[in-house]
Amino acid sequence: MVSSQDASPAIAVGATGRRGSRRLARAKLLVAGLIVLALLVVFCASLLREATMVGRTAGGAAPRPSLAPPRPALTPVEEAYAQALWAIHGDVKSAAYNLTFSGLRYKLRQADGPELGTRVQRASKSLGQAEARVHALAPPPSLRHVHAQYLDAVHLFQRSAAEMLKVTEDGRDDHLLAAHPLSQEASDKLLRVGNTIWPGEYLPN
Repeated sequence: MVSSQDASPAIAVGATGRRGSRRLARAKLLVAGLIVLALLVVFCASLLREATMVGRTAGGAAPRPSLAPPRPALTPVEEAYAQALWAIHGDVKSAAYNLTFSGLRYKLRQADGPELGTRVQRASKSLGQAEARVHALAPPPSLRHVHAQYLDAVHLFQRSAAEMLKVTEDGRDDHLLAAHPLSQEASDKLLRVGNTIWPGEYLPN
């Protein structure tokens, strides 16, 4: 038989072993729970990201009701007018470019007053000839507003040239500042004309 003194250490050792096993089991359970929780977080994040991407794709694929309908093709009469105006348009663009370039050269001190005056007068003469040619055209009723807008643009360039010539009279650069908005407005008008009868046309200034 085992004495009571021998049994006590055995019981103590057994109790200690059971407590150690329980602690180890709890630690394993805690680690497993953390792993499962981490996997759930990753899974939920993946689902959320996928839903966001699908939503963006669906939103990008949705039609835009605000887009304007495609412009109908020009009729033969409109096409003939557009081609006739195109033959003049090159001279107007060249004159507008010369006005802008001349002003820049003067501001950068690469040209003096007399040279500025010569270049601007040459551009102004070209604009006057273009104006006469545009007046000689007979636009169809559907493009009369385009015709009037183009003439407005030419007149604005002419006013800009007249303002720039004042620099040669008093030497004040303020006239160049006053001329710039006129040229800018003229360029905007030409851009609208181009979008109507010459889609994709690039204006240099």
